[in-house]
Parts: sequence; structure tokens; C-alpha cells
Amino acid sequence: MRQIYLAAASLAAAAVTLAVTPAQAQVTNPWNGLYVGVNGGYAWQDVGGTYDSSATVTNLTGSDLNGAVVGGQIGYNWQSAQLLLGVEFDAMTLADGGENINVASTPAAVVGTDMNYLASVRARLGWAINNWLLFGSIGWGFSEFEFTQNVPSTGFSSKLRLDDNGLAYGGGVEVMMSYGVSLRAEYLRYDLGASSPVSGGPVADTGDRVAFDNIDVARAALSIKLSQ
Repeated sequence: MRQIYLAAASLAAAAVTLAVTPAQAQVTNPWNGLYVGVNGGYAWQDVGGTYDSSATVTNLTGSDLNGAVVGGQIGYNWQSAQLLLGVEFDAMTLADGGENINVASTPAAVVGTDMNYLASVRARLGWAINNWLLFGSIGWGFSEFEFTQNVPSTGFSSKLRLDDNGLAYGGGVEVMMSYGVSLRAEYLRYDLGASSPVSGGPVADTGDRVAFDNIDVARAALSIKLSQ
């Protein structure tokens, strides 16, 4: 399914690129209006906790959810001279499907960690310099993490979903390549984290738990204006 998201994002980016028209004459407040786009980049997130049987202890701290992310954004900008105020909603998912860890227990188990989605609603404050925009961003982020445990020899399988929300903030630089088509580079930090006991099955012991930490994202985003 995530390969489909990647293909769709690539096709959308290619379509927008082909649709780019030569830059129009100087327009007052060119950043003003509704826009949509696609984004992609890299995310860093740590996983913590322990998962064990009576004979084996697996430290989940060595696991992580680092990997490529892909998604989209929609927003609206209000520009007055060089000052820009905006609001944006964005959503992403891990493109590589998380990480699996083989647990050397008796019976043998496989545990998996994943991030189903990462989204935010943020305000943007920017300063326009010709066709360049420097901006900061702050708002609220949302995410769903997933922990799975599988014991193939017994057929046992379970899935634990953890939802959390918290502050999201960052900044970057954006350039209008042609009127209505812009490309940006940005960094975002999501102060999210969730923790839960892990129970059930022939391997997990009392006291086992899994925890997901804050998320850092570096990405590029391509946007196209839909209105003046």
C-alpha cells in the first residue's frame, strides 16, 4: 500500500512540474491564496521498552523508526507586503513500513514497530523577499504508532496501537519557481510520545512495555496555488 502512496506522490509531482508555466509579470502578494501539494523526506524516531520471556530479555531501545516519509499538504496564505500569515494541514506516513526484530525466545517471536501516520495543523509566519520566503511554523501534531508481536510456532499474533498528540514546530525556506508553483525545504519537530504495557501471548512477561519517542522530520515539499 505504501508503494502505491509513493507512486501517486511521484506522479503528482511530475504532473505539477509539467504544468509549470513561464513566470508571469510581477504580481502583488504572489504568495496569497489556497494551495495543495506533496512532500517527502526523512524522519527520525526512537523506540524504547523491553519485551522478554523468562529466559530472554530483548531491549527495544535499539530499535528505531528512521526512514523515508511521504505525504501531502493543504493550506492558505495571507500576504501583506512582505509579511505572510498562513495555516497548513499536512499528513505523512513511513514509506518503508517500520522495523521488525527477531526475539531469541522459546518459542521464537518477531516483534514489529511502525508509524501509521503523522499529521499536524500549524500556523505559519513568514517574510517574503522577492520570490523567496523565510518562515517559521508552530501548531499541534497527531500520530498513531503500532507495535505487533507474532509467535509463528503457536500462531499467536497481536497488534497494539498507540495514539498521541502534542506540539509541532519548525521552519524553512520556500522559493516560487514560477507563479503559483513553489518548492520548499523545511525541518519539523513533533513533541509526541506514547507508552503502553505489552501483554498477552506465550512470550510477553509482566512488566514488558513499549514506548515511542519524539519525531524529527527533514523534508522537501512541492505546492501549487489553487486561488488568488
